[in-house]
Amino acid sequence: MSPRFFHTTLSCLLLGTSFALPLEVAHATDLVGGEYPNLMPPEEAITKFRLHPDYQINLYASEVEFPLHSPAAMTFDSEGRLWVGNIPTQPHAKPGVPIKDSVIILEDTDRDGKADKHTVFYEGLYLPLGLAVTDGGRTAYVTDEPNLVRLHDSDGDGVADEKTIVLSGFGTEDNHHFISGFQWGPDGRMYFGQGLFLHSQVETPYGPVRAHEAALFRFDHRDQHLEVFASYGWSNVWGVVFNQWGDAFLADASPALNYYVPHTTSNFTYPKPDKYVKFQQNRGAVSFTPEGRRPSCGNELLLSEHFPEEVRGWYVTNQMKGWHGLRWYQLEESGSGVVSSQPYGEENELLTTSDIMFRPVAQQIGPDGALYVLDYYNPIVGHTTYSFRDPRHIKTHGRVWRITHKTRPLVWQPKILGEPVETLLSYLGNPNFRTGYFARRELQERKPEEVLPAVKKWLAEASDSPEAEHDKQIEALWLYQSFNQPELGLLKELLASSDHHVRTAALRVLRYWQENMEPDESLALLKAGVLDANQRVRLEALVNLGYHASPKDALPVAALVLDQDMDAGMMNATRETLFYLVNQTGGIENAPKAVDEFMLPFSKDAVLTSRKLTEAIAEEMLKRPSLGRAEHQRAIDFLVQASGSQGSSLAAVVGRLQKEETQLPSLETLLLTWAPAEIAKEPQLLKDLLADGKPSGIRTAAQAALFRAKVPEATVPALTSPTLLAMAASKAGRGNAPEKYFPLFAKSMQMEKPLLGAMLPIMGGLASFPSHDAEALKMLADTAEKFEETDIGISFAALDAMKRIPAAIWPPEYANKTLNKVTVTATPDLKFTPTEFSVKAGSAVELLFSNPDSMYHNLVIVNEGALDEVGTKADLMAARPDGLDKNYVPDDPNVLHWTPQITLGIARSHVLKFFAPEKPGEYPYICTFPGHWRVMRGVMKVTE
Repeated sequence: MSPRFFHTTLSCLLLGTSFALPLEVAHATDLVGGEYPNLMPPEEAITKFRLHPDYQINLYASEVEFPLHSPAAMTFDSEGRLWVGNIPTQPHAKPGVPIKDSVIILEDTDRDGKADKHTVFYEGLYLPLGLAVTDGGRTAYVTDEPNLVRLHDSDGDGVADEKTIVLSGFGTEDNHHFISGFQWGPDGRMYFGQGLFLHSQVETPYGPVRAHEAALFRFDHRDQHLEVFASYGWSNVWGVVFNQWGDAFLADASPALNYYVPHTTSNFTYPKPDKYVKFQQNRGAVSFTPEGRRPSCGNELLLSEHFPEEVRGWYVTNQMKGWHGLRWYQLEESGSGVVSSQPYGEENELLTTSDIMFRPVAQQIGPDGALYVLDYYNPIVGHTTYSFRDPRHIKTHGRVWRITHKTRPLVWQPKILGEPVETLLSYLGNPNFRTGYFARRELQERKPEEVLPAVKKWLAEASDSPEAEHDKQIEALWLYQSFNQPELGLLKELLASSDHHVRTAALRVLRYWQENMEPDESLALLKAGVLDANQRVRLEALVNLGYHASPKDALPVAALVLDQDMDAGMMNATRETLFYLVNQTGGIENAPKAVDEFMLPFSKDAVLTSRKLTEAIAEEMLKRPSLGRAEHQRAIDFLVQASGSQGSSLAAVVGRLQKEETQLPSLETLLLTWAPAEIAKEPQLLKDLLADGKPSGIRTAAQAALFRAKVPEATVPALTSPTLLAMAASKAGRGNAPEKYFPLFAKSMQMEKPLLGAMLPIMGGLASFPSHDAEALKMLADTAEKFEETDIGISFAALDAMKRIPAAIWPPEYANKTLNKVTVTATPDLKFTPTEFSVKAGSAVELLFSNPDSMYHNLVIVNEGALDEVGTKADLMAARPDGLDKNYVPDDPNVLHWTPQITLGIARSHVLKFFAPEKPGEYPYICTFPGHWRVMRGVMKVTE
């Protein structure tokens, strides 16, 4: 629930309360529009749900019978009890008011699918967003901002009587990005995440652990060892879940994107450089679920035999804004990670509702195999869009819903607590994942001398199948790992397994057992992994190399991965691991050539241009429009020199630049800046570049070069398309194209059904003949006026073409035929830059709005005095399922011009073309993503 993506929540269109609310809520009058929340009682809310036809839902618990007050975290214990963290203090504590956030335990003692008993385990916490239970339900690890605390029930009465601060120093700059989503991993460690804006510096017995913004932590509660397990450009990590092989999947709440965690676990030096720049480059490719389904909280896998085989193992997440419900995805291994699909389609999601107060914040398989859903049930989620004092931050509601299959039997988990070790071992690998999960947790909490001898005996017993043997071996390895008892013989056996799942899981353990081996021995195992036929295995081996004791020896082994197939996730891990190893071994100049060339595309411009030129560096420079013509020319000059004889230099460089599509703009630059005398020496080369099938940009640049070099058309026949010839005339510069083409372009201006794509180059070509400037100006001015009402694109293109002709020769009557080009950019701190610009009344304005930020932004120009009215209406659109589809732009006559919402993964800019108002004044422009308009604003000044 990140303010960068999710701090605007539903501003509800509200008719009246359905049942009694606290006085301060029911009689509030300072809501947007004065509306009251339509808070439905559970019996009414359940009628608004629509499920896939094979499933049904019932109420497990609600605020009516139990102290469920703004529940935000949940987990089950090994006895099947549901633990819930309540955060009625959200969005903030009030001076003088006791903090009553709590952890409660709900029980279904008669197994009828409804809670019938509750216990308040502890009250007096501050925002328990994370919750993990251990020690048979006697101990809980809970967030108590800014701390991670241990709550313990010493006398077994179900109420904690001991509270200990375990770790302190987690960032609290944004309290709903605080550490959350607690989950025990198969290795016996606790995993949890934090979000944007936080800067954590946590004191541990081993020294401080630092995390800058979003991160995933790994914590050993027995020895207090904390590490940053993964660091990436996430917004708000809220949920991590493991499958039967130990593969981890992470949910990023704000954008509702989901990740295969090993892609992000490379070693790094704090603070991770350019984390969010790299994230923006990779985000869409690395997430395995689609964008546009935000925000969400938590994740779960349907690893329960209560669910039919066709959906077993599906990944479940949720959405709580615009569209409300649970989404499910079938996962399939692909390359180094997974891809998702929705075989039932979006129209058959697991659950949806028309009740916009439904706020699913977690879902988990319960002790009966059913899926339980925690409902924060609140008009407002988040705390940035609305005032902290907004009375719609209700403190009184919360529900737990239970989803079951209509025809399949429930699958109750067996007794776990206190069972013999041999019994618990038999539960490991159970197809009902939570049974194995709790059995493993019970074993991990016992003494190693009680468990490990039995594990050794268990391993020696025959298994029913190779698959069962693999399950047993992996579970045994995890138990040894949880007790910090390296069993290197078992590890090596699993690294040589024929099953890539086993090899992958074993390599994850090797990451932590390397220190118990000789460096050469571990390096040999990792080299085998890097050369493995399976990309998942290669990924884990590569990441492990970043943690090897000798970075110098690890780097050339890591470089072996460059010779093999690589998808986007593998690319991310490779880049980050090599970046770390390179910086540990003296810098890129000392790296193997293959590593240097791989890392070049990820170098900053300033670093790239500061290095001594090589052919690889020069070619990389030519791929970057951001470097500009001077640096491109420097690179071209170097390549020319490197090519050998002067006579073949042009051909040699052109040959290089045709290798990749990313270098084509540089090839155009080369052709347009090469000395005309040299161009004339290469007629066959230019003729080849004019050929059909070459990109139009190259063909027209080659034709422009021929125009500049005055190469006779008898030597190299010219292009025949008027459009391409006009493009070439524009590129060649004024006065270089043969005069005979002006009449051709003038005739082409008389298209019966003009299209902007065809007219644009023709108009540019028309302005390329100084001897015909007067004729061209008149034709362009007439065209601009003719299309003002019917095609503003053509009109503006004509005005833009007029600017090619020197203003000194314009007749006075064309003085108002000006095109104002303005660029406005969104910044990460919810601002526009510039915050004002000026245009003449009635003049043409072409405004380029760009959004390099990771949030949604748009730009809306409104009438004078209408800023608050339009902004408030935009806030109200947050409650509508189609709000984002309509770009949060109200249907209001005071909205003059607007762009769509822009974010990562789609076009990063939009061009607005309009005529400035005839009336001088100050016209605001705002971002109408709900809440942004209050700070994200500027002024268009219209002058006489």
